[in-house]
Amino acid sequence: MTEGIFGSIIFGKLQGRIMTFEDISRKYTGRYGSHMVHLQKPLLEWAGNDLIEIRMKINLNAAWCGNPLPLLAEWHRFHEDALAAPLLVGQQPMAGGQSLFVITNMEESHKHWLVGGRLIAVELVLEFKEYIATANDTIFTYGTSGFVTGLLTTPIVTPPLLPTG
Repeated sequence: MTEGIFGSIIFGKLQGRIMTFEDISRKYTGRYGSHMVHLQKPLLEWAGNDLIEIRMKINLNAAWCGNPLPLLAEWHRFHEDALAAPLLVGQQPMAGGQSLFVITNMEESHKHWLVGGRLIAVELVLEFKEYIATANDTIFTYGTSGFVTGLLTTPIVTPPLLPTG
């Protein structure tokens, strides 16, 4: 039973393993510009919505998901490679349209070990930020090593820069 996905990572019960989230928060903010007016209060101008931010807490415990290290390595891969991927919870995207998300912060707390030092429980706190791949039909590829759609990773080919002058 699938509770959600982030790229190739599946939340819920899959092949006898359970990995799910404990807590999710979504932050919406607006962007405003302040215009100074002589001898008056500044005028505030709305400049649009900011990117959606998601905070998610996940517990990886060997009792539910088997060895947590492969799952932890997959989360690290998404973070370290700056991979943008769809984030769905309850089969619903966490932002509108074709929005993708990147992991901007990853905090892990190692909770329990077996004798000999084998890690068996990890608490992850992940922070995601909405990633908009296009603006005015232009695809932005700089700063991103790839998009993840479903279970496939597709590398982005950055076009060569045009000569100046």
